[in-house]
Amino acid sequence: MKKAKALLMGSLIVNLLFIGAAGFILYKQGGIPFIKEQIGNAASPQEFPDYYLQKKDIFESLNPPKPDKVFVGDSITDHGEFQEYYPGQVVLNRGIAEDTSKGVLNRIDEAAKRNPKEVYLMIGINDIAAGVEADSYRRNIEKIIQSFDENSTKVILQSILPINNQDFNNEISNEKVHQFNKILQEVAEENSLDFVDLHTAFEAPDGQLKKEITIDGIHLKGEGYDIWFEQLSQ
Repeated sequence: MKKAKALLMGSLIVNLLFIGAAGFILYKQGGIPFIKEQIGNAASPQEFPDYYLQKKDIFESLNPPKPDKVFVGDSITDHGEFQEYYPGQVVLNRGIAEDTSKGVLNRIDEAAKRNPKEVYLMIGINDIAAGVEADSYRRNIEKIIQSFDENSTKVILQSILPINNQDFNNEISNEKVHQFNKILQEVAEENSLDFVDLHTAFEAPDGQLKKEITIDGIHLKGEGYDIWFEQLSQ
């Protein structure tokens, strides 16, 4: 009887620990909204999320003056107030949260047809998270570049930033980030493009994203965007 009670108690403790761990992981990923989003995405036959489709449609409906700079990327770009750093210039933010190189390729014509003077591309962290193969990622980046007229638009490739795995999930490795950054650097060299190594400026001595400039291990605080601007100004 005592043995049965002990086994029951042990099973209960293990289950509680499992539930607690699962709850913590869900909390780090965004809690209940994250669960709802994943359920919605799983149930939906559409290729891209609603937010992506909404933003893409908004971008295509706008008619701004000819831009000096266009920033293209995922949520890290989406959250940036780049126009504040370049007063007197026309700066467009074409970041969409959770986007990938495939998503950017699917919508890049909107930015390309505006013939901006400069385009700053940072994309890839969600490709890594989704398990996109390196060859597929390289092809997407090359096709994105080819969308622009090299005679009128200067394309600048920016490195992917490191992750802080203490604050973010460990499914994304900084080793993989380095691998994809090497691809970006190679593509830039092969196409005679500028490559901006942001990664080094954001990396702590332990190889992680600097803890003091991130809100959750991947997204940036204001100081992070200041560092970004400083690197582009060099």
